[in-house]
Amino acid sequence: MNLSNSRYKWALYFSVMFFVCPQIVAAIEIHEIHWGFSDSPVAYKINPVTILVENTKSHPFESELRFQRETFRGNQIDIALSASVYIAPFEKKWIQFYPYFAESTDNWKVRWDDGNSQSFQSFLSPRPTMKTITIQLTQPDRLGKVLPGIKQYPEDLFPPILGAVDSLNEIILDHVPKWEKSRRTTFLEWVYTGGIVHLFEDPNGSLPVFPESYALLKLNQSSSSVHYGNGVIYFYRKKLNEITFSQLKQLLAKNKQPSHKQEKTERSQLSNQSYDQFPEYTMNRLIASDEEILVALTEMSKTKQIWYFIFLLSFLYLIIAGPGYYFITKFSANHYTFYGVYLGSTAIFCLIFLIIGEYSANSTSKIHSLIIANLLPDNEMDIMEWSSLGIATGGNFKISHPGNSHVYATCQHFSKVNGTVISGREGEMRVDIPTNSSRSFFHRAKIPESGFSVDVNSYLANNMRLEVLSLKIGKDFPKRADQIYFLYGSKLYDLKQEENQLVFRGTSRKLSSLLGENSLLDQTYFTPVKQNIFFSQQDNKSNLSLKHLFPVLVQRALSRSSRTTTRRFHLPPNQGKLFVVSDIPENLYLETPVITQKKGLVLYCLDVPLRGQAG
Repeated sequence: MNLSNSRYKWALYFSVMFFVCPQIVAAIEIHEIHWGFSDSPVAYKINPVTILVENTKSHPFESELRFQRETFRGNQIDIALSASVYIAPFEKKWIQFYPYFAESTDNWKVRWDDGNSQSFQSFLSPRPTMKTITIQLTQPDRLGKVLPGIKQYPEDLFPPILGAVDSLNEIILDHVPKWEKSRRTTFLEWVYTGGIVHLFEDPNGSLPVFPESYALLKLNQSSSSVHYGNGVIYFYRKKLNEITFSQLKQLLAKNKQPSHKQEKTERSQLSNQSYDQFPEYTMNRLIASDEEILVALTEMSKTKQIWYFIFLLSFLYLIIAGPGYYFITKFSANHYTFYGVYLGSTAIFCLIFLIIGEYSANSTSKIHSLIIANLLPDNEMDIMEWSSLGIATGGNFKISHPGNSHVYATCQHFSKVNGTVISGREGEMRVDIPTNSSRSFFHRAKIPESGFSVDVNSYLANNMRLEVLSLKIGKDFPKRADQIYFLYGSKLYDLKQEENQLVFRGTSRKLSSLLGENSLLDQTYFTPVKQNIFFSQQDNKSNLSLKHLFPVLVQRALSRSSRTTTRRFHLPPNQGKLFVVSDIPENLYLETPVITQKKGLVLYCLDVPLRGQAG
């Protein structure tokens, strides 16, 4: 009886405390989390992670949410992603982060300030996939027909940043999405940079009619497909709710069939190659990844110590400090002479070592960068950057760039990076860089500058071979262009600049041969260890410069591997792509911090429609 009364009293006590002291209840609750576009992130890509947060209090919640990877023992890894959040009382809000994923399953933690304490919630991410992602965009107020094997993704969660949709390959659509300008612009740019849209009839039996804001896509044409930049839109005179999944697969496979045959042919051609002994997943890892590019840049930015001179001076100092002092004390009766020689020689050697240290460490801030600049149709450039920032005097630094729609990543999967990343229009990275060390990072953004444009003066091709090409350039063309190539079909044609024209003079090479010159894989930075996917760092026997990484930039610009899919790769007959290699101009470098030495290479990529004679 007493035990029952005791339990009753404790239950009554906690009930009263729950209602009387609501401050002990968490300020916010996290209800859902979406990993990428298909509930499984894509490895070695920036993926959107979307979290549904509810404010359970009667007053607004305004705080910073931090999203960071950590070990299962609770140790933080990589850099924290930060987002400033405001949620009205008893309201819910979707919060989106843009982390970089590797191949492993990781533990993630969301942290926020809850009054005078800090709260958190942990999540286990699914294992990232290496497959391409196809989704069906659905309206938030209604779900479309569930297609087996095709993930449905709410259109209101579509990221408003171009750098956050790299992991997405294809979209199935049967309506006009209700998007604000930022998401609509991101969708158009995603298609232009290589996205594929499968457009079906709406429930009324007609193809969706897009407003004028989508005019660049020309989606209202009656043809079976429309090309837009590197992307394509396929039209299907069918409704999704009237076809089976097998019929849908056949429709989608019909447009993918050439690439599958191409891949089969390419794999058969690999049988005589020495690297064919590695499994296919290992071959995928041999593609130059972001981490490998950043490691190469870090190696370039390392301080060069003059070790032989330092060893010689150390040896001389030992001679003076040993036998030299002994003979001075033996033959000199004046102690002042000994102390004078001792203090004087010590001061001289300290000064020499200080000068050598500063000279060899080059006590200036410096940056090594590689940039791919895709020229977009709306007078903007899509920037993809890899950089290593070296700092002589350490501290906390703000890394920011011109432009908008910024996404930053440090691509560290094994160590913690002290700092935070904020993505978006005012995106930046705040990071701690120790003295005489460097910080490498990946950056994606849009720059509101067109860069340059070209006009086709003359063009003649025969059997997918370029015979004549002349392009007119304007005053904005890079002044210090180092290499100029034109990709047509599966070949690169060398162009020469003659006053205000770019002219083809007969020199060309296969695209596959260029991409086979992958310095990161064929040189000495990374080599396979036996037959597994791990890499060992080798001694750098040859000096790897930024210009040696031009094939890597072309590989990443075309999203093609140097080992596989480039062997049969070719552009459509009515399309070409201009590659211009130049030193990075000042307007593409970071705004902060102030850097003394800047070294970088930029690859401009411009799609050029061809109209003229083609045999």
